[in-house]
Amino acid sequence: MIVSGMVSVRILSACIGCALLAASGCAVFLICRNRKKNRYYDEEDEDFWEDLTTDEQWKRWQEEVEEAEQEMEKQQKTPYRAPVINIDDVSMRFKISEVNAGSFKEYLLATLKRQNKYHELEALRHISLQIQKGEVVGIIGTNGSGKSTLLKLIAGVLKPSEGSISVDRKKVQLLTLGTGFDSELTARENVYLNGAMIGYSREFIDANYEKIVEFAELQGFMDEKIKNFSSGMMSRLGFAIATAGETGEILILDEVLSVGDIFFRKKSEKRIQEMIHSGSTVLMVSHSTDTIIKNCTRAVWIEKGVLKEIGDPRKVCEAYRKMAG
Repeated sequence: MIVSGMVSVRILSACIGCALLAASGCAVFLICRNRKKNRYYDEEDEDFWEDLTTDEQWKRWQEEVEEAEQEMEKQQKTPYRAPVINIDDVSMRFKISEVNAGSFKEYLLATLKRQNKYHELEALRHISLQIQKGEVVGIIGTNGSGKSTLLKLIAGVLKPSEGSISVDRKKVQLLTLGTGFDSELTARENVYLNGAMIGYSREFIDANYEKIVEFAELQGFMDEKIKNFSSGMMSRLGFAIATAGETGEILILDEVLSVGDIFFRKKSEKRIQEMIHSGSTVLMVSHSTDTIIKNCTRAVWIEKGVLKEIGDPRKVCEAYRKMAG
């Protein structure tokens, strides 16, 4: 009786041991399967460890993290500098008359009869941009996108409909060709007229008159009325006048790099290069993406009054080229 009881206890112990062993094995199996399913492995789990150095997604993630860390370190090391030009949520709207008046009299009569109707043209929409001292910023975009309007707002020629622009306009030098030319005056008279509009004194023009004529290559033509000049001659004269003075701390160039024939263009590009690399802050409008890439530290793409992209000149110009086809 005692012997049979002992045998029963041993059998029961063996059964319990087998059950515990089976349960342990099942638990290990489930844990391993769960780890494999969730792709979570410890360093010691060599059977399941994957070589992430061959995973492209992992590589891209690592590169993004490294770039973000480098940018943070750069920002921490670089002390804050207030921008020399701060454009804050600027919009510009023009009222366009729908009456095609051929004279002031016709316009006045249409206004008195209340026939003069207007429609609104929004040239710029909520533009925000900061430009630091010493930057060379190129502005690109199709015709009528508001590039020149933005430059005139910065220079103080126009006042924004909305938003604000912070800049010391005493330091701004705006170069745009042919502004203020009178077709009924001679080229000599237009040098003084155009120079005065730019801000040159009569004494300065007197002292630099011969240099202006020589640079424009218009010797022998200065007593001709400017209405008899070709567009190339007018552009050369305008460029020579605009670039005769000392470079301002903030230089604004509105399409001044496509002047004259190929020989004069080389000379004008050399002059602009000297002005750009004089240490000034430069804003330039150009339809040539090659010019923007060659000369600028940043590029701004404005399309139909909207700021589309801003950043590295190559990337911005490439996006612009793709849009243009």
